[in-house]
Formats: sequence, C-alpha cells, structure tokens
Amino acid sequence: MSGLRVALVNIGRRGAYRLVSPPLGLLYLAAYARREAGADVAVIDQRVDDFSDEETIQRIVAGRPDVVGFTCFTSHAHLLAGFTRAIRDALPHALIVLGGPHVTAMGRESLEGNAGDAAVAGEGEISFARIVRAHANREGLADIPGLFWRTPDGTLVCNPGEAPVVDELDTLPFPAYDLIDVRKYWKHWSQSVMPPPRRFVALFSSRGCPYRCIYCHNVFGKRFRAHSAERVVEEIAHYQRAFGIDEIEIFDDIFNFDPGRVIAFSDLMRKRGLRIKIALPNSVRTDILTQETIDAMVDAGLYLAAFALESGSPRVQEYIGKRLNIPRYLNAVEMAVNRGVFAYGFQMFGFPTETLEEARQTIDVACGSRLHAALFYRVMPYPNTELYNLVKRDWPDKLARVDFAETDYTYQPIVNLSDIPDKALDRCIRQGTLRFYGNPSRLFRIFRDYPRRWQLPLYAPRILYLALNRTAARAASKAAGA
Repeated sequence: MSGLRVALVNIGRRGAYRLVSPPLGLLYLAAYARREAGADVAVIDQRVDDFSDEETIQRIVAGRPDVVGFTCFTSHAHLLAGFTRAIRDALPHALIVLGGPHVTAMGRESLEGNAGDAAVAGEGEISFARIVRAHANREGLADIPGLFWRTPDGTLVCNPGEAPVVDELDTLPFPAYDLIDVRKYWKHWSQSVMPPPRRFVALFSSRGCPYRCIYCHNVFGKRFRAHSAERVVEEIAHYQRAFGIDEIEIFDDIFNFDPGRVIAFSDLMRKRGLRIKIALPNSVRTDILTQETIDAMVDAGLYLAAFALESGSPRVQEYIGKRLNIPRYLNAVEMAVNRGVFAYGFQMFGFPTETLEEARQTIDVACGSRLHAALFYRVMPYPNTELYNLVKRDWPDKLARVDFAETDYTYQPIVNLSDIPDKALDRCIRQGTLRFYGNPSRLFRIFRDYPRRWQLPLYAPRILYLALNRTAARAASKAAGA
C-alpha cells in the first residue's frame, strides 16, 4: 500500500452555467485509489465552492499531496496550464495527472501547453491506482496500457494497448461521498430541472452505451456494463442511512437498456421498503421503453426524467446515428406522463446537411408531444466525436468558428453546422420555443404536474432563459461543458 497523499481536483468555476453536481468521477476514483493503492485522498471541487483559481491552488498546496489529479471539461481546459504550473512550482516532486472528459476527447494533446506528467483517457480507476502505486514504488509509467505521459526530456508518449476498464461494476466501492460535504450541493441547481434545496446524491448504475450517435462522448465506451439491481439498491440504502437523502439522480447514459434489470431493481426497492424520489436527468432511450418498464421505474420512485429527441426528422435521425423511432418516442413520453412523470425533452439543431424544413420537423414533434418542457440546443462538434471528425473533414471552415475556451454546453457558442442561414435558424428556434410554451394546455399541465408547485416561480424563469435568451447565449458563449 502506498500511503501517498493524493489530491483530486475538479477545476472550473460556475460562470454563466450555474448547475452543480457532485464530482462523481473523482469520487469513484478516490474510493478505488484508497482501496487498491492505500492512498490518503482529498477531493477539492472548485465549482461547488466557486473558489478563485488562486484559492483553489492554495487549498491543494496546503495538503502537500504527492499526487495531484485534475479533471475538467474541454470548456475549462485552458485553465490547466495555470493550475499545473502553479502546482509544479509549489510542489516540484508531485506527480500531476490529468483525466476526465477533456483527456478522453483530446488524448495526447491534453498534455500540450501545461505541466502535467500523465493523462488518463476514459474511465480511470484501474489506471490511476496503478499510477499511484508506481509513484510510491519509484517505478516508471511505461507499463500502464493506454496511458499518455511525459518523459523526463519532455517527449509525449502513448503506451500501447487499451486503458483498462472495470468489467464487473459491482466490484467497485461506493463513491467516496465521505470526502466532500454533500450538503453544499443541496443548495444549488443540479442537472435536474428541480430548484434547490434538495437532499440528493448522484450515482451511476451503469456505464457505456451501445448506440452510435455521432455527437456523443465516449468516456465509458460503447459496451453496456451495469451494476446489479442488488448493488444499486444497497447503495441507495447506504446513502439514506449516511446522509438522510430523499432523492437520487441517476447519471447513466442509458438506464433502461436492460429492462429485466429495471424490473428487478423496482422489485427490490419495494421489498426493502425504500421510498425515494428518482430523477433521470441524462435521459433514457425513449423508443425502447414499454409500459412494463415505465411502471417499474415509477413504482421504484421515478418522478422526473429527460427524453432526448434530438431531431424530429427521420433522415437526420439516420444521419446522426441515433435512429430513434419517433412514433415510439411520442408514445413512450405519453405513457410516462400518464404515470405522473414530469417529462422534459432535449432537441438539437444545426446538424450538417439539416434543412430548415427538417429543423421545423423537430419543432413540430416537440410541440406535438406530451413533454412538459423542452430545451432547444445548437449541436456542438466536441473533439474526438464522429461529428467533429466529419466536420473537420468536410466543412473545416465551420470548425474555425468554434472556441471551446470557457464555453458551456448549455450557454454554448452559437455554432451552425448546417447550411441554414444563422438568422433563419435562430428565428426557427425562437418561434418554436414560443409555440411550445405558448400552448395553454401545456402551461396548464406544467402547473398541474410540476412536482413542487410552490417552486414554479423559481423554475419558470430558468426554463424561459435557457429556451429564449439566445442573445445571452452569444454573450456567454464563453461558458462550460458528462
């Protein structure tokens, strides 16, 4: 066992994008490094405390860590140079490791222009524990598959092989929530559309998604791996005992991929007598939902979920690789709403080759659905996605307009990958938003079904701001990016 002091740091202040969620990736990493490498771990989350960079650096240095791990989205990657150089100056013998979505997107390039020693792409538990043990034993990093690292002479190296992943998720320890003050997160808007205060924690019940959407990340890979229903129920029970929570947010990319697991989970929740509210803010795969699966999720406590449409055009659905069955989508949304689920949808505009008529089809589908709320986004070509590579190959001039520095996937830069004129696309989205929220029947259902009706005055301005304020989106087009 190493006995090394490890600091794991989530960098990036809240900025225009105010949502705050527990840094789950770091909490899983911390728990695994404690168990497998005997590390003494501290977790620092700049976002929840909204510390300045200087104050965050002071807190890192005060712990005198032997290993410092930074995670960030690409939107905050420009901060890595300042953070890593400050740590190098203050702690010259510390090993600096980068990880998270940005490293997964950029690979070897994530070590350029900063003082990081190594970078772990994808999920990092096994690789990071090996790095900590190697540093404790004064060993090199050349034997860790898939690792990016810097040699003493500054050469950037990529080790052969694939970074290892955890095949049996039930072997993972619970995320190390004991290393953060979870109550701080209850005071902020999270990924859910429910305003604070809320006594919740977040968890992953599965990793990976087998679908091939060209715009999506690849942090957990394309192979679906899941915790057993028993493990998920035990984890929820643990959080109730430890923190007195009454809600969980499940961050899975595709919670409902295995209907049998969903039904088993619901049965176990009922047998254990666990009563808790469940939110699915990252969406579900809507067109594979059945009445039985929806009933099981609601019986387990589901009260709020996102249903990602992305496009209402069958041709665009095929083009982007999502291949959503739109009639089944609409039917599943209606089934969920009929069971009391507050439903909101995600729509994206500006895909390459998309026409104005196809953008209007997306508006038509959203407006014709039983969704309570809808958020309309411009699609962003994030690095290392198929969409990014496609645009780079066929429309490189469009990438020249993309600046990820200080951007946010909600208040994102106004990028238009389609051939629709910018003003026409803006007008389409604005008119669609007004049409969606201007429906008296929908407004009535929002008022009737919103889970905390007394908090509607807090919810409504946020939704309208996200939906309508494209001018602010441009002004904030330097904001942050699951």
